[in-house]
Amino acid sequence: MCKMRVVVRREMLGAREQAWSVWNGKEVMEYTGNQIKGMLKSDQKVCGLTMKDNELVPDAERFFTTNIMEHRYCGNYTPMIESEGVTANVFYIVIGSHEEKGVTYYDCISTKFEQTSFEQSDVKAYIKLGIISGGARLGADDKIELASLEYGKAEEAKQTEKKETVGKKK
Repeated sequence: MCKMRVVVRREMLGAREQAWSVWNGKEVMEYTGNQIKGMLKSDQKVCGLTMKDNELVPDAERFFTTNIMEHRYCGNYTPMIESEGVTANVFYIVIGSHEEKGVTYYDCISTKFEQTSFEQSDVKAYIKLGIISGGARLGADDKIELASLEYGKAEEAKQTEKKETVGKKK
């Protein structure tokens, strides 16, 4: 598995975009919009964002991103897509799940970089309220669907095949 890149929030200076804060599983890295566009154009996965008309937009189709938090200045957090009913100043992004004693917990990272886990009932409620902004959605049967954090397994298989082919030629 390649290392994941999950967009946590957009850093702003007033109305001007400065960077995107991206969680890689261990730490938060900051990338400019052009760096992320370059990654997406070279088929590297950046969970939470996609390109539309050469602009970065939330990836609602593959990572189920409904909104992204913007950090405008000290202590000011505003949703990128302003909509009625969302009054949260913190969003959670689901980055996985695990089971403890028969109970499923969903691992999340917040837009303030807090790592936490929620039970299934909490996750369902937070998705309905818009507090979970990506990584999971409710399916038609009210079950939680998780988005994939793994980069194209087919690409990894091709790279493995190339290495094996090169090794056989020697």
